[in-house]
Amino acid sequence: MRRFTSVFLSFLLFLVLLSHVSSRPPAVPARRSIVGETCKQIARDDPNVDFTFCSRSLRSVHGSDGADLRGLAMISLKLAVANATGAGSRAKALLKGGGLSRYYKSCLAACGDVYADAVSDLRDAAGMIRSGRLVDARVHLSAAVDAPVVCEDGFRDGGLASPMTEEDGDLMQLAVIALAITVRLG
Repeated sequence: MRRFTSVFLSFLLFLVLLSHVSSRPPAVPARRSIVGETCKQIARDDPNVDFTFCSRSLRSVHGSDGADLRGLAMISLKLAVANATGAGSRAKALLKGGGLSRYYKSCLAACGDVYADAVSDLRDAAGMIRSGRLVDARVHLSAAVDAPVVCEDGFRDGGLASPMTEEDGDLMQLAVIALAITVRLG
């Protein structure tokens, strides 16, 4: 009788577990990440974009995976504006340092100017995207993409190492990401 009770209780436990498992709703397939998909496409199409950089940058903004493509464009623009603003502040701070050659100072001043222009171009592009003027937005974004190149070229032309290389690399990628997303908008 003991054996029968043990088998019976095991069978009941099995039935309870089986009914619990079978009553669960089916697993919902994971929603594809717009950030991941967009960054994958952009990195595939443009050698200047690193997938990991793109994903990390866009995902650093709360709600980016729930955004649509226009929202991602705006997020990438905000990131690029913040980067260009920070780079401009760094260039100004470096200008205050002592012992810099006249040429080095002129390079830093030029970088500060192109960063200010980039901020203006990026903000203009944001307004144009909002109003649906995508072709005009792309023109301003293309100008912002050139800003870090201009900064780096000044130092390189003088045979100097640029202190802005990291900022310029990040700004280049962020501006290219914003441009590539804007191109995908239409």
